[in-house]
Amino acid sequence: MRAIERAAVARILIDLIKADKVIDSREMDLYRELKNQYSISRKDEVEAYGLTLSRAINILKEMEPSAVAELLQEFEKMTMSDTFCACEEALFLLALSLCLREQEPECDIISTVIEEPWFDERQVIYIESHHDKEINFAIQKELRAISRELKLCGLEFVYLPHILHHYITTPKNLLMDVVSMLSPSLSEQAVAGLLTKIKLFKTDTFCVEQLHHKLGFTELADTPPALLMRVSQSKVGNDVFTNFLRVELSADVLATVQNIADMFLSYNGSDRMIVSHKKDEKGSFLYNGFYRQIFEILLLQKSIECHLLVDLIHGKISFPEIDITLSGIHRKEKALYTLFIYEAGHDAFLNEDGNVIQNGGINFTPPTHAKQMAKFNRRMELLQKKYAKIYAAFGGEENSAPDISRADIRLPMLAVIKRVIIKHREKIYDVNRFIIQNPERKGIYSLSAIPETFQCIDFHSSQPISIYDSALFKELDEMS
Repeated sequence: MRAIERAAVARILIDLIKADKVIDSREMDLYRELKNQYSISRKDEVEAYGLTLSRAINILKEMEPSAVAELLQEFEKMTMSDTFCACEEALFLLALSLCLREQEPECDIISTVIEEPWFDERQVIYIESHHDKEINFAIQKELRAISRELKLCGLEFVYLPHILHHYITTPKNLLMDVVSMLSPSLSEQAVAGLLTKIKLFKTDTFCVEQLHHKLGFTELADTPPALLMRVSQSKVGNDVFTNFLRVELSADVLATVQNIADMFLSYNGSDRMIVSHKKDEKGSFLYNGFYRQIFEILLLQKSIECHLLVDLIHGKISFPEIDITLSGIHRKEKALYTLFIYEAGHDAFLNEDGNVIQNGGINFTPPTHAKQMAKFNRRMELLQKKYAKIYAAFGGEENSAPDISRADIRLPMLAVIKRVIIKHREKIYDVNRFIIQNPERKGIYSLSAIPETFQCIDFHSSQPISIYDSALFKELDEMS
């Protein structure tokens, strides 16, 4: 057995001993025997504490199947060394068995550092990063049976569409009062926006935006339909990792759940299960389990996917999802930024070979050939007219608009815009998309955010619409 494999075995044995939060002398006796059997040294134990459970299991997966089967037997002996397999140990052993045995379904462990225990170890959560119609139909059809199978194990099935129905049917005033109480710093507009966002949530968007973007589950950025359950925690270096079992699903969801339940109950030594019977009731708001976690994850102020809203009625630029209005920029900077938004939705720049080198943007660099200068000057003149038109839309006079062809005027404005946006980098996911940049110093300044990101409110539409459908941008199109 290689050194890295010995460390992986030690990692799992240590976690098994600590699983039920009781270290029994009989477990330690067996641990000493297994250390001798597999020649696990003090150095291997030190290396073990540098491995996540996910990494340890992946190392063992590369071993010969016969060696893995033998190890699984030793792990089972460890859980029974004190003559009783607690629920926590049974859950851990279930994860090991599903991940290490060569059988369907596909399973793995996700080890991640999260700030709080967002997920109860009794919850089994359905996740997906792309909506799977067939599997969702199967879950909805068998929801009662799936929930009951897991309740027999003392586990709770969490299916987000079913939970979101609770929010939709809860009286609006009660819901707003609850959110305001939980996060009093949010404005009334932000509260209303949050409630709208919750009601529009789907499993795939919640998985990607909240679990991946906010809580750091990188493995869930592109996850197949699966069940996710918390199985243990491990100390790795100075960090505490929470370990989750992910079980991929096929259309026969109920059969997979029944297999999980049978395996868990075969390991579990307890003759009693604690089953929660808390329910939603008309006119009340359940604040328990995943219902609570949805709100706490949403209210957690970490970077989220945002739209940028240009409000031409009030002369503001904002990020509605995080209730942030950009301050410290004046009419000239707002108009310049909006001009770049306009250009971001238009033709790409091509190099001499006809290949795209940059999405829609503005090239302020004069050509090196004199023959091209007249064309460049005409383009800059048109650009200035468009800028002046946008400047007027923000309440200025067209003939008073700053000359953006001059670098000494333009560059300080770009610096101000960047400074104001970068202040909110902790709240805006991938904030660089919203910063006007000059990649590789090629002279082409642009925004990398996709056109769908930009919205607008104007005197023709008091509700947000795509800024590219706005009256202002249509007027700019006519100038081209």
